[in-house]
Amino acid sequence: MRSTPPGREPVTGPGAPRPPRPGVAGRPTMLTVACALVLVEATALAVAVVAGVVALVQGGDVAPVLFLCTLALGTAVLLVHAARALWSGRRWGRAPVVTAQVLLLVTAATWWASGGGAWAALPGVVALVVVVAVLSPRVVAVTSGGREPGA
Repeated sequence: MRSTPPGREPVTGPGAPRPPRPGVAGRPTMLTVACALVLVEATALAVAVVAGVVALVQGGDVAPVLFLCTLALGTAVLLVHAARALWSGRRWGRAPVVTAQVLLLVTAATWWASGGGAWAALPGVVALVVVVAVLSPRVVAVTSGGREPGA
């Protein structure tokens, strides 16, 4: 005797449906903050790509500008997908987000050391906030497929 009707067998493997993820109300505030800031970073990278294309149109050096535009666009796309993964409760989004923040901290420190002033501190602060938010225990629990502590 079958427990499921024919054609309705449970699907397993890569095509299997995912278990439901927490709703917006069930997401920690730190996850919302991290995702929002990562999307701001991706937007800044997209603006840099537009500036690079403008530089190309105005006769800039093709090879370095094209490389930097490609790198910025690829990073922006990766950050958007990683933020969506975090928002959906998937753990794989943490690694690219934290890696990007480490690189942003190094860039901000270099900019600061070369006399960037207060503007150099802004990306560093954003990167620190994102790292703290993504690695907070509640966000790690939600993005590891578990429940928030105390829930």
